[in-house]
Amino acid sequence: MDLMKLLRSLEEFVFEAIALLFFYPRTLLRITFRPLQAMHYAEQEEAAQKATPYDDAVSPPLLLLITLLITNGVGLALHVPQAADAAPVAKAFLDSPQNLLMFRSLLFSLIPLTAAVLLLRRQRQPASRTALRQPFFAQCYLTSPFALLLSLGLMATQNAATVPRVGGLAACGLALAWMVGVQAAWFRDRLGIGRLRALGIALALVVGACVAVVAALALLVDP
Repeated sequence: MDLMKLLRSLEEFVFEAIALLFFYPRTLLRITFRPLQAMHYAEQEEAAQKATPYDDAVSPPLLLLITLLITNGVGLALHVPQAADAAPVAKAFLDSPQNLLMFRSLLFSLIPLTAAVLLLRRQRQPASRTALRQPFFAQCYLTSPFALLLSLGLMATQNAATVPRVGGLAACGLALAWMVGVQAAWFRDRLGIGRLRALGIALALVVGACVAVVAALALLVDP
């Protein structure tokens, strides 16, 4: 009986792993080209509390984690160097692929968390785990393609050749512009406010996230 349970668990794991090969790019493309619909889908799935949520997609936190795993793998494959002035403690910490993945996960997870908290505060709702769940999951969807494009762009800027650097800067600019635009549309839809006000909130969110990333990186650099 135990052997049969083990085989069934293994069968389920293999199926889910293979299914990700189809559902991961499908979900990512859906978010990239129809971000608001994808975010609304995530909110509906969380509100419905189905037995099998996200049956035709990848769940938001898992999608973000897989995206960061991919960027981590690309960085390792391309042997992207650390900053030359990184502190010895930072070099020792980030030399580990697992630690680097944890660091990136922490940085990028701040975006959906901050956006969810900001939305609840604007709606004058108490910040509870239950209230945070829907906007956080929706924002995890939005953060996934942003993290992918921004990370790949930053890696390209570390290349010695001019063309990859220019391409990397363009990718970073495109990622930031897309993120600000979609965030503005999302806040406008959820709060029922004007375009300029929604754009201001989106800019503050993205700029604040960039400042947090720069501050975190500054802690890893020798003064």
